[in-house]
Amino acid sequence: MKQSKRIAFCGMLAALGVAIMLLGGWLGVGTYVSPMLASLILIPARTEWGTKYQLLLWAAVGLLSLFLVADLEEGLMFLCFFGWYPALRPRLERRPRAARWGIKLVIFNAVILPLEALLMLVLIPESMQWEIALLLLVLGNVAFVCYDVLVHRAEELYVRRLRPIWKKE
Repeated sequence: MKQSKRIAFCGMLAALGVAIMLLGGWLGVGTYVSPMLASLILIPARTEWGTKYQLLLWAAVGLLSLFLVADLEEGLMFLCFFGWYPALRPRLERRPRAARWGIKLVIFNAVILPLEALLMLVLIPESMQWEIALLLLVLGNVAFVCYDVLVHRAEELYVRRLRPIWKKE
């Protein structure tokens, strides 16, 4: 019975993650926001059953998003960075503060820069100016720092408020 409870819970989380990704594509503002919000639904899986379940949930939501979400960039953002980052984050938190932020920003830029460059060169090569691309990179780094704080607070919220409700049943 316990295994079926895990599978059902992860299935519901996957459906919620895909719904968030679809909603972001439908509203047209979800290129960064939807993958960030969808990655938050992975937190209960890791907290309850470990990183393995979180990564399986990431793969399910990421692949379904590639097939179902109209915005290719949104699906790739989730699959290439925002989906697996919450699984990596606890390991990075063990480092000293300055090193931790440096590593986080290097990882973010190492993934996002090639992804965005590829998308800009393939999808819209003539419409993007380099000054605007640099500004978007800076704003992306600011958004990532805010996202990292959000992940930390969402983990605390789940453990302190939502998990006791979940564990009562």
